[in-house]
Amino acid sequence: MQLKRTPVLVSLIPNLMRGEGHIIPYHIAVSKAANLLQWQHLVVFPTDASVKELPSNWYGGLRGASLEDKIHPLQRILNLYQIWQLSITIVDFIRAKAWPSGTQTIIFMERFIHLQLLALLIALCLVPKRKITVWLLYRRDIHQDKTAWIYKLIIKSIKFILVPGRLHILTDSELLSQSLGSYFQEPLTVMPIPHTDKITFTNIPKNRQQIICWWPGIPRYEKGCEQIKSLTRVGNSCAERICLVAAKNSDIVPIKGGVKVKLVEDHLSEKEYLNWLENSDIILLPYNTFAYKERTSGIFTEGAIAGKILLVTAGTWMARELMKYGLEELIINWEQPESVLERIIATAASEELQVKIKAMQAAYQSFHSIENYAHLMQQLFEATENSEYKQLDSTFSHPKL
Repeated sequence: MQLKRTPVLVSLIPNLMRGEGHIIPYHIAVSKAANLLQWQHLVVFPTDASVKELPSNWYGGLRGASLEDKIHPLQRILNLYQIWQLSITIVDFIRAKAWPSGTQTIIFMERFIHLQLLALLIALCLVPKRKITVWLLYRRDIHQDKTAWIYKLIIKSIKFILVPGRLHILTDSELLSQSLGSYFQEPLTVMPIPHTDKITFTNIPKNRQQIICWWPGIPRYEKGCEQIKSLTRVGNSCAERICLVAAKNSDIVPIKGGVKVKLVEDHLSEKEYLNWLENSDIILLPYNTFAYKERTSGIFTEGAIAGKILLVTAGTWMARELMKYGLEELIINWEQPESVLERIIATAASEELQVKIKAMQAAYQSFHSIENYAHLMQQLFEATENSEYKQLDSTFSHPKL
């Protein structure tokens, strides 16, 4: 897979978000893909005292991390200074770390808001652009936001100042590739979700007398906090067979004769997270339809690769993914908690369901892999070298049976 010429890939992380979510695992996975291609991968981030463990070869130094803070409208003039600080530290890093190699530099951002994107545009205006390529990955429906026009304007400006063919817009959702592609009037490349390589365990025999249902992550309204709580208010024979695992912040209080509740830390270590993923029978994903209509879920992807039963909400990206594999019975109405508990019992016992889950698992393991991520990185770079954007091989656009 080695190219005659290899670039320097620079991951810009404008905000570590206190280590929450998949930001850190994502860029660790990108590093592994870059290593397969024998590319140099540099990661730069703003200092965040709440994040204790980071790869030793990552670089601190970005400024402007407070751009995402909620502030009074009258204070927003301060954002101009923060934007400028972020721009200058981007320029300084590229000059110091990327350019000495004298090769093509790819600037990659996979999580950002419009102010951070503006900072990148300013930084690009301050450096020679002959050897610079920009990759921007969107995983949210920003075309629905009030600030959508700002994203669109900045995208057009970045494209204008770069050498033709050196801006690539990426996503990890086929649905977003269509809606954002239409809004930006640009083609989008669908990338895998690569931070799944640590899921190496095989399904272990389960105790079907107690079904472990895990609701992963920090409790939030859009992730179905009320729907989960409603399950714990039901007392019947189905409920007594179920153990619900959730974060302490959920404040779930079990009732007599209802679902058993196991509360875990809000922030799990990688080892703890993988342990619960391995030992859970069912992953509960009662996510809000509007919030997750087009955006992906890393937890869903990890659960699919682990071969878990995934219960989701109708109308979401997750529901559409399940439908590809004939798993419509896992799309449920969370507003009927008694029916949800019955569905949990039924799906846990279904051998026919397991056959379809294994088919989805195999497809996901193939598509959402470090190797496939590296393959698409190479194709993007080859398109850049040809100074034109070309549609990528459709056989790598989405997992198939």
